Amino acid sequence: MTRPLYVDLDDSLIASDIDGGGNVVKIIPRPGVDAFLKNLSKHGDLYLLTHATRPHVKDAFKAIGPASRLFKAVISRENMKPVIDEIDIISGSDISDGEKDFLYKQIRPLFRSGYIFDDQPVGSGLYVIKAAVVGASPEDWIRVRPFTDLATGRSGLERAYAEYLARNDRQGPVMSGRAVRVAR
Repeated sequence: MTRPLYVDLDDSLIASDIDGGGNVVKIIPRPGVDAFLKNLSKHGDLYLLTHATRPHVKDAFKAIGPASRLFKAVISRENMKPVIDEIDIISGSDISDGEKDFLYKQIRPLFRSGYIFDDQPVGSGLYVIKAAVVGASPEDWIRVRPFTDLATGRSGLERAYAEYLARNDRQGPVMSGRAVRVAR
């Protein structure tokens, strides 16, 4: 049985233009998102793992288009709430960082362990939440170069996919008509 593949949404697959009131006015799909999701889906079941709310996911999927149907399910902020609540209690406790890290690892995952593709670094607040939600370790985390504008487009997804292939030591599909080189 292959491990699930969890993919982040904001700044990994899309960028959002936000107005002065904090409202999303435009969602921009990352160049190469279709090829990335199609190729990744050949290696296992895809799940969207996002701290975003369901209404934002719905709008993002409209912007992404048909490739969004490759996700088997969406794990949104609403689904992660029990874990977020536990983490909030732990992080608000007057205990050492080492004790907090120990307690974070004791949180019962809500979903099966798998690889996570995310723009956040290991150790960030969202890493702690998402890793706890799926019982992931730092070795399961594949960092995607953040997509904040068109200058950080396709190459971040290509590098993340290449890293996944290298970790699994298998040859995979070609992205966007070009072979993906793996730096060793």
